[in-house]
Amino acid sequence: MNFLINTLSERANKAPQKVAIMSGENTFNNQALFDAVTELADQLKPFQFQCIALYMDNSINWVIADLAAMSLGISLIPIPLFFSKGQIQHLIKDAGIEAVLCQKFDSKIFTIQETLTLSHAQLVILNNLTKPNTEQLQQVAKITYTSGSTGQPKGVCLSLENIENVSLALAKTIENHGIKHHLCIMPLATLLENIAGIYVPLIMGNSIQIEPLSDLGFEQSSQFNPKKFAQAVERYQPDSLILLPQLLKSVIQLKQTTPNLFRSLKFAAVGGGKSAQSALEEALKLGMPIYEGYGLSECAATVSLNTPKSNKPGSVGRVLPHTQVRIDETGEIIVSGQAMLGYLHQDDLSQGQKNNEIHTGDLGYIDEDGYLYISGRRKNLLVSSFGRNIAPEWIESELIHSNHIKQVAVFGDAKPWLNAIITADSTTPDEAITFALTAINQGLPDYAQVKSWIRSDEAFSTQNQLLTDNGRIRRDAILSQYQGQLDALY
Repeated sequence: MNFLINTLSERANKAPQKVAIMSGENTFNNQALFDAVTELADQLKPFQFQCIALYMDNSINWVIADLAAMSLGISLIPIPLFFSKGQIQHLIKDAGIEAVLCQKFDSKIFTIQETLTLSHAQLVILNNLTKPNTEQLQQVAKITYTSGSTGQPKGVCLSLENIENVSLALAKTIENHGIKHHLCIMPLATLLENIAGIYVPLIMGNSIQIEPLSDLGFEQSSQFNPKKFAQAVERYQPDSLILLPQLLKSVIQLKQTTPNLFRSLKFAAVGGGKSAQSALEEALKLGMPIYEGYGLSECAATVSLNTPKSNKPGSVGRVLPHTQVRIDETGEIIVSGQAMLGYLHQDDLSQGQKNNEIHTGDLGYIDEDGYLYISGRRKNLLVSSFGRNIAPEWIESELIHSNHIKQVAVFGDAKPWLNAIITADSTTPDEAITFALTAINQGLPDYAQVKSWIRSDEAFSTQNQLLTDNGRIRRDAILSQYQGQLDALY
C-alpha cells in the first residue's frame, strides 16, 4: 500500500467523521472517502489494467478515481479537458491506454469497445490497437502529458517516490501557517493542483473544496469571469489557493475594488510562469498572502517556494528540502534529487531516479540568502541587433501587470528594438494600451523597452494552439501567425 492510501486509511481510523472533501451539497468525510476509493479499486482490480486515463471535470469523483488507480499500481494519465481531439488521440495511442475513467464518454474522441457503470465513474474500455509497454511502466504511477511549446504532447513519467517526496516536502514547508481549507481553482489534470491541491491537503488532514471550473468563473480555457470567481471565494472562504500569473492580476484587481474580499486567505501560491515583481509587491501592500514558487512537470511540479516566514518578492523562493539546484556556467538551472523517471518511449524508465539531473532550460541565479531567481527561458533569449541579451519573460511579466493588457508576447531577436503582440478587451482603445506601454517603458532600460506593438486577432488559447496546457505562450506558433505584421513594424 502506498503512502497516500496509508494516509487515507489512518485518517479513516483516527478521525473518520472529519471532513475531507466538499463539492456543492456533497461532503465526504475521511471514512467515506476511503470507502469510496476502496470500492472503486475493488471494481477495477479484476480488469488488471496497466495503463488507464482519467477524463473528468474537477469533482470529488476525479479524486476518487485518481486514488483508486494509485492504490492498484495502475499507471494513470490525467487528460486535461482543454486538450484537442488530436492531442487526446495522440496520447491514447502513444501510451497504449486501455480504458478511460470519465463522467460521460464521448464517442467522437474515444474508439469504444465497451462502457460500464462503476461507483463514481463511467469506465470506457477502448478498442486501442496500441498496447501499453508493461515492462516500461512497472515503476510509473502517473504520466502527465505536457503539450510544451511545440509539437505533440509528451508523457512525463513519475514514480510514487517522486510524488511522495514532493508532497511531503510541500506539506512540511507550508505547515504552521493556519491552512485548513483549500479551494481547487486549477484543473486537477494539471500536475501542480493534483499534487499541491489534493495530495498535500490529504497528508496535512485539511479539507478540500472542489467545484466544476465553470462554477468558479472559468467558462472556457481562455475566458474568465472575475465576478463569478469572487462570489465563489466568498462562498467557500478558502485558506489557500494556487494561482497562475494571469489570474494573480485579476485577484489583485478584485482586491483593489473590493477590499473585504479574500479575508480568509492565508496562503496563495503562484506559479506556472514568471510573475511581475511589481504585481507581487502590490499584493503584499494590499495585505494578500501571495507567494511565488517554481517548478516543472519533470520534477513533479514544485522545486522552490516562498512562504510567509521566508519571502523575497521577485524570487521564486528557497529550494524545497527534497531536491537540489545548481546553476551551470551558462546560467541554466539544473535540478537533481527529484528527477522524473523519464519521458515515455524516450528513456529507460527502469533505472529509477538515481542521480539523474534535469536541465530545465530556465536561466537564473541563487542569491547570497539562498533564494532562487528566474531570468527567462534559455531558448527564448533574444539578442538585439546591438548585441544585448534580453529574456522576453522579464518584459512580459511587467507588461501583463497593466489593467489594459490581458496577454502579451514580446519579440525582437536580431532587431534594433523590441515589439509586442498584445491581446486586450474589445472595449480597450489602442490609445490606452500605448499609454500603458509608455508608463511601463519608463521603468525599463532603453534596450528592454517595447517600442512598437500590434493587437492580436484573437486571445491566445489552448484551442487555437497559442497557449500550452499550463498557460504559457507558444512563441513559435505566435511568431508564425504574426510574422508579416511584426516585420512591417521595422
